Amino acid sequence: LRPRVLIRRSLDEDTWPEGGTGVEVKVDRASDLFISLYNMGRSPQLWDNPDTFDPDRWERKRENPEVKGWGGYDPSKRAGLYPSEVAADFAFIPFGGGERKCVGDQFATLESLAVLAVMLRRLDFALVKPDEFPGMKAAATIHTSKGLMCTVAKREM
Repeated sequence: LRPRVLIRRSLDEDTWPEGGTGVEVKVDRASDLFISLYNMGRSPQLWDNPDTFDPDRWERKRENPEVKGWGGYDPSKRAGLYPSEVAADFAFIPFGGGERKCVGDQFATLESLAVLAVMLRRLDFALVKPDEFPGMKAAATIHTSKGLMCTVAKREM
């Protein structure tokens, strides 16, 4: 899976709140918007310990009054098992949000979990260089700069 840059075109002129930058942003009609989901997901302004694997973070409320205009994350606003753009006030948008949200988001999430479960049940994965950070390279998607070399072995069942 590769975190991506969400690309959208504004339908109307708008002014975005200053958020954590301290600057309001005027968005002209028909402007192309490039939103880095990778950076949003790792922002300490939005998430506690953003680089730590913490699946329980989605069970805790999160607010930051320093990010002006952000309503925070409220798990009680989730519509299902997974966080949503509504619960996170659009700080978590892996499938977009609003009227133009991906219609296959629930299917894609469940499909990826099913594939991952089957793979992890049948295979063992080990990083070739577990102590070396692989580096990141940004383009339309974000991926490792030199690949992520693993050994894969069939799991004894």
